[in-house]
Amino acid sequence: MNQTRSRDNSRKKNGLKIISVILAVLLWFYVVNEGSYKVGQDNVAVDLTYDNIQEGIQVQGPEQVTVKLWGVFQETGEIQASVDLEGKEPGVYTLPVKLHPVAGVLFTSVEPKTVDVTLKEIQETIVPVNYNIIVNPPAGYQLMDMLTEPERCLIKGNQEQAKQVTSVVCQVDLSNTKSINSFELEVTAYDKDGNPVDEGLEIIPAVVKVIAVVDELKGYKEVPIIVVSEGEPATGYQLKNIGLDTSMVNIVGNNLAVEAVKEINTSIIDISEADQSYSLKIDLQAPEGIKLYPAQVMADIEIEKIVEDEEEQ
Repeated sequence: MNQTRSRDNSRKKNGLKIISVILAVLLWFYVVNEGSYKVGQDNVAVDLTYDNIQEGIQVQGPEQVTVKLWGVFQETGEIQASVDLEGKEPGVYTLPVKLHPVAGVLFTSVEPKTVDVTLKEIQETIVPVNYNIIVNPPAGYQLMDMLTEPERCLIKGNQEQAKQVTSVVCQVDLSNTKSINSFELEVTAYDKDGNPVDEGLEIIPAVVKVIAVVDELKGYKEVPIIVVSEGEPATGYQLKNIGLDTSMVNIVGNNLAVEAVKEINTSIIDISEADQSYSLKIDLQAPEGIKLYPAQVMADIEIEKIVEDEEEQ
């Protein structure tokens, strides 16, 4: 009798275990099918972080490790692997890689389990900011001045590399600049021989402001003044002469524009119905982009009476 009851109880327990396993499996598949979960095994490349880095220390070591997962897990981006550098001075170390727990994962492993890490003291130096013009201003324009903000940059990095840097340089394109323009440009570190130094360095700031002042390329020359007049004097009178207080004018402007100018005209002098001589100040006609020195001249207009021959009288 007791044996029969014992068998019945054992069967009930086994049945409950089987039901529990079935329910667990059903729940597992429900979770997998309903969410963005993975099931089974997966190998994931994970970024390796370095914790507790002492101030003034630079770390050189692997950037990634491979993590093997088995179980039910969601996004692999939640996986974290790190190396603890607490209390570590400059030197070379072989240190263990620590994996942080991942929800739903039954088993994890990491390769490699240890990594070689080199800690170096950071060198800091201040160097000037220089510029290199890769494209000149448009034809007829010239660079007047160039300013950088800041004028110096801080170089941080391992001693061997940082000591090589003598300046940082930005590349400037002035092909579309005809006045004052500003640029935000990245800088590159260079050694004394003009070779870039770009390993293991941090440039602060990495982007500088460059202000370029560009103006027209000025030309200068002296050209003759041509008198322009219209109309006829009053009946019985004629124009004898129009004299100017100067026959030449200085012109200044864009170099190409100045080269094209051969002479400068006066404004039109109207002598219609004039019956006596007179003087007036008159403007000179400046082409676009050209300045004249002087911009005005004094004109003396000589009008005389027509005298008939005595024989004709």
